[in-house]
Amino acid sequence: MVAPMWRLIAAVLAFLAFSAAFAGTGALDRIKASEIIRIAYAPNAYPISFKDAEGVPRGYSVDLCRHIVTAVQQALGLDALEIAWIEGNTPRRVAAVANAEADIECGTTTMTLSRQRQVDFSNVVFVESGGILVKSDRGLRGLEDLAGRKVGVVPETTTERRLRPALIERGIELELVPIRDAKDGRERLIADELDAVAGDRLVLIGQVAETGKAEDFGIVDAKFSVEPYAFALPRNDADFRLEVNRGLAEVYRGGEIERIFQRWFGEDSAPTRLLETLYFIYGFAD
Repeated sequence: MVAPMWRLIAAVLAFLAFSAAFAGTGALDRIKASEIIRIAYAPNAYPISFKDAEGVPRGYSVDLCRHIVTAVQQALGLDALEIAWIEGNTPRRVAAVANAEADIECGTTTMTLSRQRQVDFSNVVFVESGGILVKSDRGLRGLEDLAGRKVGVVPETTTERRLRPALIERGIELELVPIRDAKDGRERLIADELDAVAGDRLVLIGQVAETGKAEDFGIVDAKFSVEPYAFALPRNDADFRLEVNRGLAEVYRGGEIERIFQRWFGEDSAPTRLLETLYFIYGFAD
């Protein structure tokens, strides 16, 4: 009975040693070994990142990530690269990357210095501003009109962190109610559980578009934040970050970024001057 026990202990130790060595490798090594890239995405942030009726991830950020996957596949010389999708709101996605559960996240994550204590980031992929969604028949036109109201916000997001000091600065007292994501906030707004929902302006507009009743909603004029979106990546992994930014640069340099933009924001839409400048700056030559 002693020999089998020692063999079991030896096997466990060997497995632990292998796991430790594998955990210490970079994302590119893990991806090449498994031929799988794990991507965390936002399932309810139309048109940036969402899950369609068939359960397929789609949206502006998702399209960019699919191009990144192609670039990584080519860099690693793989015949195919499978994508394992992980759903979650912004704190969940950032945590997934920080904990090595995901290799990259593609959603509506604002790049901040505090988040860079947990993860690295790709180059900027979009610039958005904060907004507040309300029902159009409530007469709410400005931030001051929300005094004493219930406003939904996803906890631990830049929206929450920047809205709180803006309210204090203007002397506005209201109740911030935690919500799961923008879709949850929209549904609770419709059910009159909330008076308003704070979030990224374009995502809130996307929630309105999904209802088919745009006339029932409005966006409060409350410019309390600027949100530079980027994709969260594992910290201290320069090789992987390079391939991610290489993939983005290829999209930015060509006409593909215009096609992606118009696909999700309308054929007559165009990037802002600021966003066009970012595309130009980050469209590095190889």
